[in-house]
Amino acid sequence: MSRKPFNPSIVFVIIGLLFIAIIGLRTISTPEIWTHLAQGKDGAPLSFVATDHAVNTTHLYDKLAYSAWNVGGARLLVLLNVAGLLSTFILLLPVARKWGGPLSQGFALLMAGHLMFQSLDTGPQVVMMLFIALFLNLLTTVQKPAILFAALIPLQVLWTNMHDSFLWGPILAALMGVQLRQAAKAAGRRKTMDVQGGTLFVLAAVLFAATLANPHLFKLHAQVIANIKSPAPVYWSSLFTDYFQIPALKPLIFFSMLLGAGGLITLKKRLPFALTTIAIIGAFLVWTSVRSALLFAVLSFPFMVLSFTAISEYLRGSLGSVLGKQDKLLGPATQTVFVLLVVLSIVPVVGNCAYVDTGSASNFGLGIEESPFPAGAEAILNHPAFPEKALNLPADGGYLAFHYGRKIFVDFRPGRYSRELLANLDGMLVGDPKAYDDLYEAYRPEAIIINTLEPNAAQGIVTLLARRLWKLAYFDGSTAILLADKEKFAPIFADKQIQQAGLDNLEKARAEYAAKVGKPCRAGNPPVLIGSGKVFLAFNRPVEAKAIFSLLLQGNHRIPGAWIGLGNSQMLLKEFDAAMASLKTATEMAPNNWLAWASYAAACKRAGNNEAFEEAAAKARLIAERNQKARKAEPTPVEEAAPAPKDVPLEEMAIPEK
Repeated sequence: MSRKPFNPSIVFVIIGLLFIAIIGLRTISTPEIWTHLAQGKDGAPLSFVATDHAVNTTHLYDKLAYSAWNVGGARLLVLLNVAGLLSTFILLLPVARKWGGPLSQGFALLMAGHLMFQSLDTGPQVVMMLFIALFLNLLTTVQKPAILFAALIPLQVLWTNMHDSFLWGPILAALMGVQLRQAAKAAGRRKTMDVQGGTLFVLAAVLFAATLANPHLFKLHAQVIANIKSPAPVYWSSLFTDYFQIPALKPLIFFSMLLGAGGLITLKKRLPFALTTIAIIGAFLVWTSVRSALLFAVLSFPFMVLSFTAISEYLRGSLGSVLGKQDKLLGPATQTVFVLLVVLSIVPVVGNCAYVDTGSASNFGLGIEESPFPAGAEAILNHPAFPEKALNLPADGGYLAFHYGRKIFVDFRPGRYSRELLANLDGMLVGDPKAYDDLYEAYRPEAIIINTLEPNAAQGIVTLLARRLWKLAYFDGSTAILLADKEKFAPIFADKQIQQAGLDNLEKARAEYAAKVGKPCRAGNPPVLIGSGKVFLAFNRPVEAKAIFSLLLQGNHRIPGAWIGLGNSQMLLKEFDAAMASLKTATEMAPNNWLAWASYAAACKRAGNNEAFEEAAAKARLIAERNQKARKAEPTPVEEAAPAPKDVPLEEMAIPEK
């Protein structure tokens, strides 16, 4: 039996797949995983305000994820997610092989990894990618209709019950039918065109019919539409990306589009209709919303391979006449560039710097991050006097449902909460009295659980406590719990152990981060310190706030939010020159951040630098006007926040300066 000789260039594909695997080896930080685990555990509605007609579009994934959690915990979930990622691109390689060799495939894998990095986490999105790759692989490599029907129909049923992207199945089959008809027509095989193309159109119809094999029939399709039309709330990448000046994804997306356009221009052969169409659709979706980065990476991968090949052939032909005999060096030079790019991409990921710089709560490795959520609030949430229902922000919904078995208010699932409810929840945090009154009249809450990492959370705590109807019962840095000032909650307010548990959690996070600040990037981004710094500052506790922000900057001096917090702390301490210097740094790091410029203007005014004040104020007004046109509400400057009421139990929460 003859064997094909080993192709050494396959090593470029292996290197590209290695990069894909490495970016998938990250601790889980998405709040959405808790929702999936909670739904897999109970299968019951999680929210007491969700619309009655809402259905779970990921019920099978949730059950499988919960089963995996019980077997191997978060580590197994991460490893399964990595296996799904690798399987996705391994399945896409045969689809792309016709359009490019191993080096082009390696470059496409590298680009796909960078496109996915910021939004990648453990969740059903990888299932979506895997099913798209499965369908593309089978539709392009299998010739016998009987095998296609036998394989794709059960896969379609599985997809339908695992993720709301299942309609891509019939769409891909129909697009491949059009492509096949075009290819047959170009070759003059009209009869073959009618038979094979028609078969795929029939397959597309059958696959759509197969989507009804779900517990909710057409209600599932209605939920998919509701998810698309949903006003959100939206989670992407991290709960505190607003705190960082993260690298923009749009330039990379734009480069991908330019690469595709270059491939279209230089390609001499007939273009594959289906692969080109899905790449264009993916580009449109990701340009509209960067949350579609994973979808774009998988849809555009075969076309990216084609584009890299087309452009490399064009450059080789153009430079060959110039270089003459030296043109044989182009191949090794390109290969060397690829290897260097991969190494330069892997090092910051393994070293954790890529996570720190992109404002992620994840870190390189296995496991799960619980510090952004109310992980230490067990004593108060399980207290007999704690009310059964409480308002909560989307970030904590899934965690509360899974770990505490509580009926939640809202979470990050789309298509379940009314636009008015979400607007009122946001309005309550920024001090809108009507929004607060509407929520209070509708739900009569006696407890509010606030994730301090939300952009307006600190301001929300201040404005709620200023009403004198609420008291702060628990605070641990990333979680604040407010209770109505009623006699029946006196046992909770009097329980010093509950308050001390929160303070111990905060001090533990501070000590752990302080011990790591000398190790570049290993300390990660500490959610507890980020949240507590904002809260202390909002409560006019500048000594504690300054200590926290200074510590954050020792670990990573590239955090604009920490420079803003430090500058405002220094302003409250009347260190105006130091405040002006800190806030100037913030404006240089985040030149489009309104709060940075507004705070810098305030510092310049207090320092007596009128010229700098006028320039900064003008810049702040310009950004405010631009944001207003984009319908983005701006937060109130931290230094103007109202002081905390005197009865807020924060006396013991001092963080010593170190």
